[in-house]
Amino acid sequence: MHLHTWRWLVAAFAVLIALGCVMDIPAATQTDTAAEPTDTPVEQAEPVVEQTEPAVEKPDTAAKRAALTIRGTATASKQEVLEALVENVLIPQQEAASLAFGNFAETARRLCDEPSPDNLLAARQDWRAARAAWMRLQGATFGPVEDRRSRMRVDWFPVDPERIEKTLAKRETISAHEVREFLSSTQQGLGALEYVLFADDTPLLADLARADSLRCDYLAALTEVAADETGGVVQAWTEGVDGGAAYAAVFTGGAPVSLHRDAAVDELVRTAVFLLRRLADMQLGAGLGVDGTDPDPEAVPGGAAGGSTADLRNQILGLCDIYLGSADPDVEAPGLGSLIAPLSEEVDQAVRDGFVRTLEAIDAIDGPLLEAAAADPAGVQRVHDELKALQRSWNTDIVSLLGVSVGFSDTDGDSG
Repeated sequence: MHLHTWRWLVAAFAVLIALGCVMDIPAATQTDTAAEPTDTPVEQAEPVVEQTEPAVEKPDTAAKRAALTIRGTATASKQEVLEALVENVLIPQQEAASLAFGNFAETARRLCDEPSPDNLLAARQDWRAARAAWMRLQGATFGPVEDRRSRMRVDWFPVDPERIEKTLAKRETISAHEVREFLSSTQQGLGALEYVLFADDTPLLADLARADSLRCDYLAALTEVAADETGGVVQAWTEGVDGGAAYAAVFTGGAPVSLHRDAAVDELVRTAVFLLRRLADMQLGAGLGVDGTDPDPEAVPGGAAGGSTADLRNQILGLCDIYLGSADPDVEAPGLGSLIAPLSEEVDQAVRDGFVRTLEAIDAIDGPLLEAAAADPAGVQRVHDELKALQRSWNTDIVSLLGVSVGFSDTDGDSG
């Protein structure tokens, strides 16, 4: 089978997995303002009320957790790990997101053509699938995603509902071109789509049915922009843009101007370090007030779709993919863990155990994170504790073993 065809089959499979992993939401907070956490007991925040869709069955992460308990015996060089990750994880993750956003754009157009409860439900389901796929690749937001500043188009946080409404009230037309050229990042991406798509059903459908509905044009334009952006990321990884080499070749040393293999491994580790800091400190920690400050519910991304727990789960699963070398628990391939185990079986086991405990803690949560914090404070505290333990393993043990330099800029976030 041709390699390109195989990649797209893998991407399609990943989207099917994503459809089973959608029940909640987070996005990446783009600025780093949280203080360093302490062991101060958690002060409970007032819950943010997130309206939830009809109950969606929790995904079963047992297979992934089981894979984490099985340590491969084969060793691999950095070059072999990089090539395997590009082939088995990094490109498939990007392709899965592109495919999911393309599907979502189609269902959004169908909803605008025929506003109905069934089409609204389908659009919401495809929003969740696109969100899940995007969350799954948060451990690989370097390279094209960073260079293109894709967050601005796909998933900026926070969104600005008041500004969105003013835009809808004053503009006569809204096209994909106008979104790209004239609307701020706070009015684009998954958060803005969530604001529009998960409004009350009856008034939303009535608005979409109007011949002059700008809300419908806005919905179609946002999905088109996000689909184009994720497609552009795939093209940059696999083909290159503007005559440049494919980023896959740059990342693995196969282009005339490439990253050194040590720098490429450093990129993976630094991205994981920042992601875990963002999840543990800047989002959940700040939301709960674990650093001794007042709880800040707005630090935890979450809107009307009620998806904060699923977002967290999918981001951790994405890091598992990179560490294990594959998104498929039945496929054994070199991942970052293949570099850690020969250096320290103890650290490798601690990281694997940390992933298992974190996933178990997340899977025990019912509903959005901050709602759960009110109903089950011990359960959400456990999620935070496990995230912090996993964060320490990456920040200290993995960084030290691989000789990665993590500077302030590596943990400063992406302000757009």
